[in-house]
Order: sequence, then structure tokens, then C-alpha cells
Amino acid sequence: MTLTEWQERFQTEEACEDYLFQWRWPKGFVCPKCKGSAYWTVHVGQRKGKRLYECKACGHQTSVTAGTVFQHSKLPLRYWFWAIFLVAQDKGGISALTLKRLLNISYRAAWLMLHKIRAAMLERDSQYKLAGLVQLDDAYVGGVAHGRAGRGTTQTPVVVGLELGPRRHPRYVFVEPVPDLRAESVETVVKEHVERYGIWETDGATVFVRIAKAMEAEHRVTLSEEGIESGRFSWIHTFVSNLKAFLQGTYHGRVRKYLRLYVKEFEWRFNRRRYGRAICERLLVALVTCGPRPLRQIRSFADVLS
Repeated sequence: MTLTEWQERFQTEEACEDYLFQWRWPKGFVCPKCKGSAYWTVHVGQRKGKRLYECKACGHQTSVTAGTVFQHSKLPLRYWFWAIFLVAQDKGGISALTLKRLLNISYRAAWLMLHKIRAAMLERDSQYKLAGLVQLDDAYVGGVAHGRAGRGTTQTPVVVGLELGPRRHPRYVFVEPVPDLRAESVETVVKEHVERYGIWETDGATVFVRIAKAMEAEHRVTLSEEGIESGRFSWIHTFVSNLKAFLQGTYHGRVRKYLRLYVKEFEWRFNRRRYGRAICERLLVALVTCGPRPLRQIRSFADVLS
């Protein structure tokens, strides 16, 4: 689907609201308070096309945006839908400055819109865990390395996990920034994102050996007897390389404050790379089911690594 086709499909507020209505209540209206099904359309708000639905049983009023990421937004829904298309389709991501120009809105509005979309991506992927054959590694991303590599860099450490399927092809991934690579920090992340009792491949780092034992996983070291990588880590290294290119190319590395949101955007798209034309609708569903993401919560992501 092209951007033009998407815009034609959602060119009015009514079209956007009708679509959200179908996703929220596929079997017909359900009152969020009493579960009643009968309602009146009672009000048209300040935003053209906005409708409120009043339950005939209890009188509770709601809208298709209540309880979603769109709640309290003053921007037209069609702007949100267009932004969703751009974020979902562009592997390189889109900056707030570019979105500001495309939609002719303020930079603050574009920045907040993009971070709310990323927060929905984060929540969606947090519902899943890797299982089976999983490769685990650490890396450093964001910012500028200043000529230093590995644990001497000023970049942010991340833990990366990659689930491999048949023929060792990558299936799903997670990437999570951590304040440091001490055992406690890494173990918390791995337990959050990986199922117990799997088969783990690592480079033999002590921290992964310890966690594998604690989670009763079969641990395989991916180094040869000479200490040279066997090449079996090629997929995870490719992912990290592409992640770094994403952060440097679109955002020029200036992402540390909200790094978790940016890496989760990249992770979300990777995990849905085979969705094709349906990827935009999947992102819409994530925003509908995510719940409101007020500015104070977005700002809380800036404290993750402090």
C-alpha cells in the first residue's frame, strides 16, 4: 500500500473513527463501564467528526479514542494515521523534524506523537518472550564512541537476544539498554525477555554462563578452540550493525536520553518484517490497545539509564 492509498483511505476524521470503532468493538459497541450494547451518538466535539457514544443502560459516555494512545490528543486523527504509516513502512525511521514538515505541525507535537507511537511498540513487544534456540550478546550503541571500543566506550550498553528458527534463520529479537553490564543488570533483562529451559548460544561471557545456569538453559559457547568467533553469531551481529546504522543515520546518534524508545522502534519493525502490507494495521492495533501515554510517562523513559 502506498502513502497516497493510505491517505485516501483515511482522509477524513469520520473514516478514521469508523476504523477505530471496528477495532475496538468488532461485534458492536460495548460500554466500558457496564458492558451494555445499546447506545446513542450524542455529541460532536470541537474536533470535526469526533463522536461520543452514550450507553443507554448506565449513561456513561465514551469515544473511540478513550483509553488509547490517541486520548486527549488535539491533532486530527488522520494526522496520526499518516504518521503511523510513515513509522511502520520506513525502515530508516522518521525524525520529528521531518514529520513536522510533512504534517505542518509544531516540532513538539511531532516529537510527542512519535514517542507515543514508540511507547506503544515497546508495550506490544514486552508481551512476548524468546524461546527455543536463542543467541545472547551485548553491544554498545548510540552517541559517539570517541575512538574507544568495547567496554571502554562512552556509548550505551545494550543486551541483545535473537531467537533462531529452522535452518538457523532469525525469527524474533529483543534489544534492551542497560545502565551497565554487571550480572544483576543483565540478568533482570534476560529473565524479562527469554523463557527458561531453552538452548542459549553466547560468546562465553561469565555473566551469560551464570544466568544460563540460573534459568536451567543449555549453554553453548560460539567460539572455536582458538578463541575466534565461529561465524554462528552472524545474524545477531548483522542486527546490531543495522541498529547502529538506524540510530546514526536518522538520528545522528543523539538518542541516549530516550534510547529505549528508539531501539524498541527498530525491534518492533524487525519482528514484523514479514507482515508486508499489514504492518501499518498492526501498528494501529498496538496504539488502540496500548492505553494512554501522557507526556509524564514519556519523560520517564529518560530516567531508565540514570
